[in-house]
Amino acid sequence: MKLSGKVALITGSGSGIGKAAALLFAKEGASIAVSDINLSSAEQATEAIKQLGGRAIAIRADVSDAGDVDMMVDKVIKELGGIHILVNNAGIPGENLPTIESSVEHWDKVVRVNLRGTYLCSRRSGQWMVSNKAGKVLNIASIVGLAGFVARASYGPAKAGIVNLTQTLAVEWAKYNINVNCIAPGFVMTPLDGDLIRSGRLNLELIEKRIPLGHRAQPDDIAKAALFLVSDDARYITGVTLPVDGGWLAYGDVCAK
Repeated sequence: MKLSGKVALITGSGSGIGKAAALLFAKEGASIAVSDINLSSAEQATEAIKQLGGRAIAIRADVSDAGDVDMMVDKVIKELGGIHILVNNAGIPGENLPTIESSVEHWDKVVRVNLRGTYLCSRRSGQWMVSNKAGKVLNIASIVGLAGFVARASYGPAKAGIVNLTQTLAVEWAKYNINVNCIAPGFVMTPLDGDLIRSGRLNLELIEKRIPLGHRAQPDDIAKAALFLVSDDARYITGVTLPVDGGWLAYGDVCAK
């Protein structure tokens, strides 16, 4: 098993990509700290891991709150013995409105949860990793942070900040044998995307027509890429942002029929 004996803290892992990663990592031998702002979701994911024969604990935490992050990390270290792997997955969407119609309050919230949350969790978990001179940090950004998207004036910059934070931590922590990488998912079949489609804020037909592979990703597609980047298979990779997007960013022929 690729993660035998490791402890993985995965934020936002009560559902979607985070839950898929938690289940996959558990199958590969890791003990999992399932963190989510929704405790019920975290507990359900934890129970699913235990039914697979894995070891897991559930934690309710708001990653944008420094006190919650301190509590979360202390609990993981105390109950599971450390943090060998951190996956910063927790995040919220933007308003998906034209910039001049968007609210400053929502902009602040998106940046606070997505970017500040990634910073706080990395900083606090990194203290343990630095002292133990080993670790894997994986941040979840988005293709929206790698290109210009209409009506994404909060979400895009927040995710772009995560990409740069990944590079900063990678070069700062390399001397401690800590790898820091990032995945930029495209459109994924998650409850979040489902809500946006049902509300009319995303057009599924146009999205799938624009993806060269012709369909959205499953959460497992992102989880499998995550497993590679947190395993020893990627021990010489750090500071990288890997798009997992079905070819979206590579596709430049907007006139194709």
